[in-house]
Amino acid sequence: MAASTAKAGVLFDYSVGKPEGFEAAIAETDLQWTHRVFTRAVRSLRLILGADDINLICTPQGFGKPMLYQLVGNLEKAGPWVAGRLRSLESQIETVYSVSTSLANGTDGRTVEGKKARLINRHVGRLREDLADLDGQIPVGAPH
Repeated sequence: MAASTAKAGVLFDYSVGKPEGFEAAIAETDLQWTHRVFTRAVRSLRLILGADDINLICTPQGFGKPMLYQLVGNLEKAGPWVAGRLRSLESQIETVYSVSTSLANGTDGRTVEGKKARLINRHVGRLREDLADLDGQIPVGAPH
């Protein structure tokens, strides 16, 4: 984890020096990192900044063009990134709900695994319902 944190710090400093943003491939060349090291540093930096107003966003520059990474202090300026992250999170929630439903149905509720599956399923199901309420719809598979 210390290596990831160190790389996140390097990426933060790099990002501060590129206020207009940068493409991953250019940063990888400048920092002499592989793409894997770069993506891990991005993840680590986002985890570190998670409780802050600052975030490292990446936004599309157009069809077939590389994403533009940029350090921002105000997510109001990051509309496309926020919308994309929310769509991604909602998709992941649907996947977790489906998997947890399968696990809850296929495990013994008296075991630790079965209890975990049911707990996750119950809470993710409630999250789906709350999100659907915000969108004014009933999620597929939700009890009526």
